[in-house]
Amino acid sequence: MAKSSDQRDNRAVAWIQLVLAALFEVAWAIGISFTEGFTRAWPSLGVVVATIASFALLARALKSIPLGTAYAVWSGLGAAGTAVCGAILLGEPLTVGRVASLCAIIGGVLGLRLLHEPSAATQSVAPIKKVGA
Repeated sequence: MAKSSDQRDNRAVAWIQLVLAALFEVAWAIGISFTEGFTRAWPSLGVVVATIASFALLARALKSIPLGTAYAVWSGLGAAGTAVCGAILLGEPLTVGRVASLCAIIGGVLGLRLLHEPSAATQSVAPIKKVGA
C-alpha cells in the first residue's frame, strides 16, 4: 500500500514540476522581448536562467509523466500563458478568436491532466543508463 501512495505522491510532484516548468517557459518567452536582441545583460541572464529552469523541471516531470502528455501540457500552458501575459504586459490584442483559441488550449491541457492514467508501461520504464557509468 505504501508503494501505491508513494507513486501517487511522485505523480503529484511531477505535475507540480510540470506546471512550474510551464511558468518558467512563460517567463523566458516574455523575457526575450525585454532583451533587445540579447544586448541587455540582466534581461538576457533572466531568460537563460528561466530557460534552464523550465527544461530542468520538464525533465524531472518526465520521470513520472509520459513524454507526449508532458510536452503537450508544457507547451500548451506555455503558449497560453505567454499569450495572456503578452496581452497584459505588452499590450498585445486579445480578440474573441484568440480568447476562444486559448480556452481550447487550456481545455486540452485540463483534459490531458484529468484523463491521464499512467499505464503499466510508463510506471515500469527503467531509467536510461549514462554512458560510462
